[in-house]
Amino acid sequence: MHPPFEVRCPLHGSIAFDERERQVIDHPLVQRLRSISQLGFAALVYPGATHTRFSHSLGVMHLAGQIFDAIVETAPALAAAGYGPDALAYCRRIVRFAGLLHDVGHPPFSHSFEPLLPPRQALPLPWDWYAGPARPDVQATHEDFSVAAVYALARGTPALLDAGEARDVCALIDGRIAPGPALRGTGRRPIYPLLKQIISGEIDADRMDYLRRDAHFAGVTYGLFDLPRLIQSLSCADVPEGLAMTLDQSALYTYENFLMARFHMAMQVYFHKTLLPFEHFLQRAVAEGEVDVRIDGTLENFLLAREDRVLEALHRARERRWSGRIVNRRPLARLLQLEEGLAPAARARVLEAAQALARRGIAIVHLREARPLSTLGAAGSLPIYVAKTVLGRTSLRPLHEVSVLLERYNQVFTIESLYCDPEDYDAAAAALLPFVEGAALP
Repeated sequence: MHPPFEVRCPLHGSIAFDERERQVIDHPLVQRLRSISQLGFAALVYPGATHTRFSHSLGVMHLAGQIFDAIVETAPALAAAGYGPDALAYCRRIVRFAGLLHDVGHPPFSHSFEPLLPPRQALPLPWDWYAGPARPDVQATHEDFSVAAVYALARGTPALLDAGEARDVCALIDGRIAPGPALRGTGRRPIYPLLKQIISGEIDADRMDYLRRDAHFAGVTYGLFDLPRLIQSLSCADVPEGLAMTLDQSALYTYENFLMARFHMAMQVYFHKTLLPFEHFLQRAVAEGEVDVRIDGTLENFLLAREDRVLEALHRARERRWSGRIVNRRPLARLLQLEEGLAPAARARVLEAAQALARRGIAIVHLREARPLSTLGAAGSLPIYVAKTVLGRTSLRPLHEVSVLLERYNQVFTIESLYCDPEDYDAAAAALLPFVEGAALP
């Protein structure tokens, strides 16, 4: 039977959901995502990029279900592993809930605010669900807040998830949490690795949605790729770790187009030179007490952590140093970008010259951002296998051994730049010019 509810999406058309999913969607913790922008300060550069984590989360739920359905249709390994209709229905429900809830813990302005989160011990987390040391003393991440929110959905009145469902959803959101017996495959092969890859893997529903969604609303073409073909090419196989995702050999170039879309979006949108300084301004405004928008770890407080409240606080403090820069849109000018291959001695000379400028009263801001492009090599990550069929026999090889592009781009990309006030640019550039041999000018 067709689910009784649906919403319209500019990317995917109709997104259908059932009554249980509607109740979770309507929960205040999920509705809060309507006030969390998907791309933080990107709308300062790309005015159309005002879309929210809420619309993205609906899209990931939708695509997670589509990926799961495509795999079920093409994978005899699932039936051979003992997964009948009831078990598959449970897995589909869990993977859709995980897609819906994977970002529920994002703070205002998303990654910009993450360095300001409290220690994990301040959160109401299910400590007994963790497979290893929970480390409550380290700083919390948005994944920790997502786990706390999902845990709360199972403890509310009424409970919207049962404890087993909540644990399995959390295990797909955060790899440190051990899944329950349904996903561990008690009495059969574990399906957890496959479901984890659908939510957070090399070819996952999260990236499939945000690349196309971010490109659409930013008004750029960098994030475009053949989504239907990519989904249709996915299946699964039984490997030593359990059931894992496979990619048909014929779709290798489709995958590599997807990989390059991620790279180009990172370089052109996510790492845009104007955005990093505004993230810096926000962090300094909070850290120096210009605005009081601290997140204390309780979910009651987290419900109030909305971007409209942060912007209101920044407007009240617009006469202060950092808040004023955001409210009045006063960007910094990028002096130069330090290339990754810059020799240590040359880099040290550039930074020493920048310090000399600061002593002369020309403020230099040194910002560094590093993000992985690929999940391969991450703790607990499982390869996707490329399935090649010749004369009726199928062989499997890890994706990173087949894709030349993935081998090239499987790294953490770092953007490290020096900025100054626009009025100081000419003087600062002239002072640094003798030291920038080997550095890339913006």
